[in-house]
Amino acid sequence: MKESLLIHSPGEDNSIRDESLFTGRALSVSSPQTADEVKQIVRYCADNGMTITAHGGLTGINGAGAAAHNHSMNLRLLTGVSYRDSDNTLWVKAGTTFAEIETAVRKESNMTREFPASPTEKSATIGGALSFGARGLRSYKYGSVSDFISEIEYCDHQGDLHLCSNTDDTFHDLSGSEGMFAIITAVRLRTVPIPEAVWGLMFFFPDHFCAAGFADAITARDNISVFELLDSKSFELLHELRSQISSISRLPELPVSSQAAIYLELEGDSEEILEETAGDLLDLTAEYQGDPVNIWNVVGDEVETFRLMRHVVSECINLKISSYHALDAQIKKLSCACYFPDKTRLELMQYYQDSLEENDLSGVIFGHIGSGNPYVNILSHSAEEYYRARMLIEKWCKDSFEAGGQAFSECGVGKLYRDIFHNTAPADLLNKRISLKQKWDPDGLFNPQNMF
Repeated sequence: MKESLLIHSPGEDNSIRDESLFTGRALSVSSPQTADEVKQIVRYCADNGMTITAHGGLTGINGAGAAAHNHSMNLRLLTGVSYRDSDNTLWVKAGTTFAEIETAVRKESNMTREFPASPTEKSATIGGALSFGARGLRSYKYGSVSDFISEIEYCDHQGDLHLCSNTDDTFHDLSGSEGMFAIITAVRLRTVPIPEAVWGLMFFFPDHFCAAGFADAITARDNISVFELLDSKSFELLHELRSQISSISRLPELPVSSQAAIYLELEGDSEEILEETAGDLLDLTAEYQGDPVNIWNVVGDEVETFRLMRHVVSECINLKISSYHALDAQIKKLSCACYFPDKTRLELMQYYQDSLEENDLSGVIFGHIGSGNPYVNILSHSAEEYYRARMLIEKWCKDSFEAGGQAFSECGVGKLYRDIFHNTAPADLLNKRISLKQKWDPDGLFNPQNMF
């Protein structure tokens, strides 16, 4: 059959893993370059009893893209961006990276528009980001990646292509579905005008409790687009690994490792508007033991330096976990970003810190403090610590669900957290996911062992 020409042996090394270090094995592989090739591969696999695990850039942190002794479909070659002048939207194929998207929209719009929802990991692909509900650095103002998608093209379990819009129930089923319902092949993205004025401000505090208190105090302020926390362990890692990670050398200076920081970006129509907002923020700094004199600030494109610093923290964590994984393959990256609607940001930091100390574990806390769900990355030095950390994350997820919050809205479930999801998710959520899986993929073709 012609379709079989698209499917190949994985070769001697059939291992596939993402940034969580969860490793799977592929029995066969493919790298479709068009939606038609995706259709052919899906039909061939369905006809021959082969399940499919799809992946893009393998930047995920839950093992979802790791094959499960089945067919591995690499969508990274399914790329391409076209710009439509009439409504300033992009038609983007699923394997396209955010670096490619950002470059294309600025070029095609003559540097007048941008895509503001990109994650800090620019090698991540748009299909994967939609599948896992990813939120970018500027999500405090702009929301998630899915908020900028108006259409989705997808291939169903029978190998047929469909197009749905954001007014359809189908669209909302696919967003955050972790690739279990269909193969997303392309999307239409909205863009926004590039703001007239952008400032980056980094406020330093003695610890993350003071930083979180400051965060609670400024949530109602206007013009904030980026609202991130970097705890003292984030800066400790930057200092420790500066000789091992080349991108750290691109940072002109590193903050003192004993302090925590809140990083904000302000956007507005004029410098005067941002100056007024910044003045209000400066007045509050001292109330939370911050130093109004020691505030780092940049303007315009210089914010990329601070954005790089925020991203490099993730690289440091990955490198640290990789060193532990090399000594014991049981150890993997454990990251949690629960949302607790009943906790202030300060209460959330106290909750996490108390839990870590009670369990004699070490964690790095950074990320979306503005929206109330920063990442907690637990650094497990041994297999015993790793399994103790998993039990703690299960407790956090259980507490979050019981409080009416969300436990897997951004990091996803995948294979790595499947047991935790089953043990903590409310019955109605589990039943809904099972029902949707049966509706979309009754034969279990897509992403086996993910979530269920």
